Formats: sequence, structure tokens, C-alpha cells
Amino acid sequence: MREKLTLLIYDEGGSFVRLKLLSKKIIKILSVMGVFCVFLLGVILFDYACLKYAGYHSRNLKNEVSSLKEELKDRNTQIETFYSKIEALQLKLIKLNQLEQEIRSYTGIHNNPQDTGDYGIGGTFSELPGEQVCTANFYNNFLQNMDNDVDRLDHAAGNQSEEFQILWETLREIKTIRQVTPSIRPVEGGWISSKFGFRQSPFSNKHEFHSGVDIAVHKGTPVKATANGTVTCAHYRGSFGKVVFINHGFGIVTRYAHLSSFHVKEGQKVKRGDVIGEVGTTGRSTGPHLHYEVRLNDIPVNGEKYMSGHLANNDPS
Repeated sequence: MREKLTLLIYDEGGSFVRLKLLSKKIIKILSVMGVFCVFLLGVILFDYACLKYAGYHSRNLKNEVSSLKEELKDRNTQIETFYSKIEALQLKLIKLNQLEQEIRSYTGIHNNPQDTGDYGIGGTFSELPGEQVCTANFYNNFLQNMDNDVDRLDHAAGNQSEEFQILWETLREIKTIRQVTPSIRPVEGGWISSKFGFRQSPFSNKHEFHSGVDIAVHKGTPVKATANGTVTCAHYRGSFGKVVFINHGFGIVTRYAHLSSFHVKEGQKVKRGDVIGEVGTTGRSTGPHLHYEVRLNDIPVNGEKYMSGHLANNDPS
């Protein structure tokens, strides 16, 4: 006979009422099920707590990720600004290099074989622990230092560019002045038959001032412009006979007198070495020769000092 759970109930009459409800086997099953339900409830509560913690941690991670994104965005902006400055600096260095080449071309100074020929910047990183390199402070300091270095280089390049530009303009002006400064002999051969300065006139034997240099040479000898300039006069002019006047700028004028013919006309541009006429004996002259005259601000100066070659003094060549 199976054992069952007996329940005794005490009634108002003072007697017990016995009720048999469940067997022990059912009670054990119910106990096991109760324990399982309690365990299941514990598991559910634990999972719920884990989910709540995960949600809280997830929100923190999202906030941290958002903060990191903003920081990364700021760093990318800094990097873009940094690279923009580098590109601007590179353009300045390229322009400086081009200006240097133009200056070298003008002056005839070529690159030293040991020179690199180009501007550049570079360097190496100091050896630092990897964890220090990865820190935000190191990264920010690194960018700041690089930005300061680029600013210094940019400022230095700007100053160098201004100095190069001034030097370039000066060299161009110097070269222009050199091009318009008489520096060659107006004729080949011949000799100086009358120097610049006071002399005894070959016509009146009186003491007079000779404003040019007379170079005795064969008739028909080509006469060359001694510097770049513009022809301002090419016609017959009194005792000078056929003359050519050339204005070289900067107050410099050269005159070529007693010519037999012209090879240029007024307003024509000429360069040093261009043939402008031929030696003759027109005007007031005792024989074929070239009267060569150099004037600075309309004041005659000794043209012999502006000849690169040596002319023999009063000796036939």
C-alpha cells in the first residue's frame, strides 16, 4: 500500500479529520520541480542582471567610441592642416629652386658637384618606447612640434624667398647695366690718333678740348655698337659728317662720327657688336678715322676706358 500525505484537521467538535492527499512519490516530484523552478528563476535573474550590466557597459563603450571618433576627427583635421602647410612649403622650396637656377643662369655660376641641387627637409625619430609613442599626449606633442617646425621652415623659406627676389632684381639690373655699358672696341685694328682731353687743334693749332677718341683705321672698316641701345641719330651733322648716336639708357650715350655710310636708322634697336656703319672721312677730318665718344648724363668721358682691348698709342697696327 502506497504511503500518502495525511492532513489532520481539528474541527469545532474537538475531533480530528484525517485527509489523505498526496503520496510521497508525488511529493518528491513536486519538490524536485520546485527546486528546478527556483534554479530557473535564479538563472533568469542572473541573465537579466548580466544584460543590465552589458547594456550599461555598452553605453559607456558607445560614449567612449564617440569621444574617440571626435578625437580622431580633430587629429585628422590637424594632419590635413599639417600636410597643407607641407605642400605650401614644398611649393615655396620649388620656387626658390627655380629662382636659384635663374640666378645661376644669369651669373654663370653652376651647381657644385657635391650639392644636391634641390631643397629638402627630413630627419629621423628618436628611439622611444612603443607605449609612449601610442599615448595621446605624445601624439599631440608630436603634431604640435612638427607644426612648429613647419612654421619655422615656412618663415625661413619666406625670408629666403624675399632675399632671393631682391638679389634676383639686383642681378637683373646689374646685367642690364652691363649690357648697356660700352665695353668693346668700336673698330678692329687701327691706332689712337688723338686722345680724349685737351689737345692742339690740327686745323687751327689752338688749344682745344677733344671730347672723344680718334681711332685711325682704313676707310670702309666696319664700325660696331659697343653696347645694347637705341639709335637716336643717323644722319649728316656738320663737322662730324655722317654720325650715329646710340642711347644705351642710364644716361649713357655713344657717338660715332666721320662715317662713310650708315647701316642703321633712327629708332632701331641694336646690340653690342652689331655693325652700324663704316669708317670714312666725312665732315671736318684730315683722313679716314672714327671719332668715338662716350657721354654720361651728356658729359663727355674718356671712351678709351670703356674699351676692353688695348689700343696702341699713336702706333700703326
